[in-house]
Amino acid sequence: MKRSTLISIVHKAFNLLSDVTVENLELLPSEGSLLIVMNHVSYTDFPLLAVQHRRDDWSAFITDKYKNVRFLQWVVKSLDLVWIDRTRADFSAVKAAYTWLKQGGAFALSPEGTRSKTGSLNQGKEGVAMIALKAGVPIVPAAVVGTERFFADLKRLRRPKLTLRFGLPVSYEPIDPARRAESLR
Repeated sequence: MKRSTLISIVHKAFNLLSDVTVENLELLPSEGSLLIVMNHVSYTDFPLLAVQHRRDDWSAFITDKYKNVRFLQWVVKSLDLVWIDRTRADFSAVKAAYTWLKQGGAFALSPEGTRSKTGSLNQGKEGVAMIALKAGVPIVPAAVVGTERFFADLKRLRRPKLTLRFGLPVSYEPIDPARRAESLR
């Protein structure tokens, strides 16, 4: 299936099953390389990016623990997502993200590297800053709200209220090599 068709199907499914609000969409640049950095509390967080029609040239990491799930294999291939091994520093995945950015696309990721089990933000990892600085791209912060209740609301035959909110793009100065870890944090 073509990428645009799958994104369109996901977009229509979200609009049919839930009440979606997209805020500050004008803050998301319509072209050019950038990182979309967002919180992650549900399986529906990254698919929710399909509801914004400003950009469809985004990719994201997906943990390789789902590599044996046929449906997800198909989704990853259709959307050009990047498998990542979260048990180690997966430089091949980071290189794939960097390549995507160098080709002018947007790359979405969670600085925590995994879904939050508590709903609150966990300590972020330095990979976000490393990728942004190496690729020379701005970071656009994004927040998803309501996705943690998505499936519970659907089970109760309620339309989940979901919000996708974008913030101002941020660029950072090059890191201080003498204080690399601290600078990346």
